[in-house]
Amino acid sequence: MKNNNHKKAFAPNRLPTKLLDALVTTVNSQAKEDSYDVAAYYRGQARKHSSSQTDGDANSDQIRLAVCYSMLADFTEQGWGISVQDNQIFVEQPSIDWTEDETEAQVKKRIRKGFEAISNRQLADPTNREFIRRMEAPREFEGKMVSVLDVVDDGAELANELRQFAIERSEKELEEVSAIICPELVECRGDDKCPYTGYRLQDIWRYFRHTWSLEYKLLPGRTMRLLVRNAARPNKPVIGIVLLASPTANLLSRDKWIGWTFEEVVSGLLARKWSADDVGRKLFDAIKTAIKQIRTDDLVPRSALNHPKPEHFFALDQTVHKALQNRARDLEAKSTDYLVDIRGLDKSKITNKQWKELSETALFKKKRAEQLIPLLKALGTMKGYGFDKHPGTALYEALVEKNGKQAVQTALGEIKKVHLASEVADLSVCGAVAPYNKIIGGKLVTALMTSEEIREIYKQRYGKQVSEISSQIKGQRVQRSSDLKLLTTTALYGVGSNQYSSLTLRASKHSELASDVVWKKIDSSTGFTVTHISDETVQLMRSLGISEYGRRRINSVFGEGSSPRTRQIREGLNLLGINNSELLEQPNKKKVYGCEMFPGAKDQLLGFKGDELDAYEKTNSVSAISKSWARRWLLPRLKSESVLNELADFKPSHVSDELKSRSDKYGEIRPE
Repeated sequence: MKNNNHKKAFAPNRLPTKLLDALVTTVNSQAKEDSYDVAAYYRGQARKHSSSQTDGDANSDQIRLAVCYSMLADFTEQGWGISVQDNQIFVEQPSIDWTEDETEAQVKKRIRKGFEAISNRQLADPTNREFIRRMEAPREFEGKMVSVLDVVDDGAELANELRQFAIERSEKELEEVSAIICPELVECRGDDKCPYTGYRLQDIWRYFRHTWSLEYKLLPGRTMRLLVRNAARPNKPVIGIVLLASPTANLLSRDKWIGWTFEEVVSGLLARKWSADDVGRKLFDAIKTAIKQIRTDDLVPRSALNHPKPEHFFALDQTVHKALQNRARDLEAKSTDYLVDIRGLDKSKITNKQWKELSETALFKKKRAEQLIPLLKALGTMKGYGFDKHPGTALYEALVEKNGKQAVQTALGEIKKVHLASEVADLSVCGAVAPYNKIIGGKLVTALMTSEEIREIYKQRYGKQVSEISSQIKGQRVQRSSDLKLLTTTALYGVGSNQYSSLTLRASKHSELASDVVWKKIDSSTGFTVTHISDETVQLMRSLGISEYGRRRINSVFGEGSSPRTRQIREGLNLLGINNSELLEQPNKKKVYGCEMFPGAKDQLLGFKGDELDAYEKTNSVSAISKSWARRWLLPRLKSESVLNELADFKPSHVSDELKSRSDKYGEIRPE
């Protein structure tokens, strides 16, 4: 296959001509140098110019130049091509396409090298070096010397047990595999500690996360860390790690798969998948329910909630405008008291009176009015078609007219919002650690995420959690459902097979299963990404914003908008004079996978099947999934002597050696 051309102009148009010319000259002079040396040089230049003390606009320009150098260092470390043509800088992201002389494995290795470059730099950071050293250093615990390597399994011992099992076992003796591999799900929460080493479970998880090729970053929203441990082996060694995170709001391939798009609703109706009456009724109810979830007493009269009129929309527009002015005034204040940040508080102890007061801040008064406008428009439109009297007929009429389509799309958005917030999770991190990665442990860990035990852990964690934004929108405490029904994930490599490929366990072939386990490739996605921009670059962008505006405009108040990091990067690019879509576009399609926790989960998330949704939810146990995995993947794997030999060669110290090698490979940054 031919490589696609993904070159993009790197044109910081707000950089003074003299500085831009110097930047182009520098980039041109580095074209043939070693990439690690070039990245180190750019990083050094970034630090040099960011520390330059000048006045006024000159200071902003020096920080602009520092941001440019830091971004070029990010790109270089991750294997991007950087070139100069016609006195202009161009950057080119590594492609997942392969040339005629490349194999799939070579393409993966090339992509992994780009990921590892920035991950290696993270490992080389003194803070992380010290963390890893502390975790690996033997210390006394309950009368014995232990380290994190005591929860890494010994490959030789594991291989010996598996080899013996493979020789002696029969299909009837499959049950005995649990004496060798018996998965146990452990949530890493707070200061909970490992009973065998005394280390915080969170720290054990973090240690193994550093073995991934992708940089370790904290994520906003819900995050639940899990260890999959082997309860059958000494010290319950770690089989794999998982991070369940809040799903991304905009993922078209997922939304189409579930049915949260206008086109899918039309297709389902034409195929008679649902009753038009059920669909119309659900859409209308979604709008009415959404309106009830907004505090409106200080926005419009009660009559507007049933019969909205033009004057009501005018009043709401005025409220939004005034709230924007008040918010801008707050942001310009020297005091930071306007930043009403309640993330560190116990939400269950906030009274309804206090939630009401929070709903009156400029930020949330604006959000309430903004959200109410399209809902009232949709309500008026739907009543005009007769959704409240004959929903099926009204739906067919609405689907062919502009206002009707808009109302339907608004209702679908509300259905999606409710379920996505608490019943869908993303597998942000999921995989096996050594030595279990040598016996297809990644598929075991992934399959286990569909278990009834995971649903129970999720419910225990979030079942009584108060929704921070929804409570400020409603002006009183709101608790959402925490019934996990569907998982999604994106494969790290957009090419070739992975642990999600062909991950199907059929109940018809595995009697212990209550239902099928099916990870389905939904589609490939494109979009925007900020994973290639380092934290150091983001910090420089923040400094540029402060230098330019005299204050920090991007903050981390929950409800302010999308990820503060993403917004900071977009502001930074704009302050460079760069079209912010150019360098954030993701040219390579990534494979998106999804899995229903039980049959009919998608239907429940959509809600168009009425009474049929009360069917029994057949979810599988960890034990059943583990046994099915062993039958399908482990036992055939054990027939390979080379696999067992490779497993036997593994020692826990190899994990430590690999981390040190990667850290040393990056080396020390050498500023000029």
